[in-house]
Amino acid sequence: MIRPFGLTDMLAVRRLQRMGVWLDLFHYLLLRRSALTTAMIAPVPWVGAGLASYVWQSQQGIQGFVQMLKRPRRYEADLLFIAPDIQQSLGETAWEQLLAYCIEDAGRHGMRRIFASLPEGTAETDVLSALGFAIYSNEDVFVVNRLPKAVPAPQDGRLRLRREDDIWWLRRLYSIYAPQPVQHAEGMSDGEGPLVLPLAWWELTHQHGYVVANGNDIYGGVQLVSGRCGHWLLVHGDPANQELMALLIQQGLHTMAGNRWPVFCAARDYQGGMRAVLYDHGFEPYTRRSRLVKHLAVRVKAAEPATVSAMVVERPG
Repeated sequence: MIRPFGLTDMLAVRRLQRMGVWLDLFHYLLLRRSALTTAMIAPVPWVGAGLASYVWQSQQGIQGFVQMLKRPRRYEADLLFIAPDIQQSLGETAWEQLLAYCIEDAGRHGMRRIFASLPEGTAETDVLSALGFAIYSNEDVFVVNRLPKAVPAPQDGRLRLRREDDIWWLRRLYSIYAPQPVQHAEGMSDGEGPLVLPLAWWELTHQHGYVVANGNDIYGGVQLVSGRCGHWLLVHGDPANQELMALLIQQGLHTMAGNRWPVFCAARDYQGGMRAVLYDHGFEPYTRRSRLVKHLAVRVKAAEPATVSAMVVERPG
């Protein structure tokens, strides 16, 4: 039986979280909040915080646990955490049961897509693929563990703080440089594209960004996201333009200089030009992941015309 997490499940979830898997790196690396702490934020699935936490209970007690989080202002959700590890006893069965329930539950709540991130080429990826998840991109995640106390500011007059009216240009850059299958997977056809990290208002992160502008034209941008245990750089623009990438990454590091928490940045396979720039700025490989998506069927209510038998309409003479 799968049911919502309750306070009586705290001890079981505390035990399970020691042998679970994080399916979303943003939340794990930036916030370092335990799965149990996250579950206690929102005991009612999907209400308020957009969290949904479920336990899988058998006659032997609670054997599994899973969490999802709805993306702000989007009809999408991220799989955050699942336990136990697939190598544990009943692990594969727990994954299959819990993930199948998540797919059904997210569909009932109007979600169009579910996202997950896993190490490349693992047994866990095979389980998700069997349930209809598809890999739409692989990425290398890089890290700077210790930032210098001072990083020189880029000397380029085109750099400025990002404004609200820059969003259209950044969305255009994404549509130019991201392959069509990636755009489809991430909801660009719905006008939603991933211009910000999927973090909710209550997660206590600080976000701001810079763009490279020439007049009204925007050529690139970098978003800086700071959590209580780490930072993330999200870079927009032509990944083959190493001068532009270097400018954006240096601006991000300059802004974070002197902070004691690590800085992360991901380069997807189609962003190959970024890797050399990241190495040049002191980043080191952290992990390689596959990004997966499951598209959900959306229930639509359609109105159909009805005919009325033996109905005569008289026109005025």
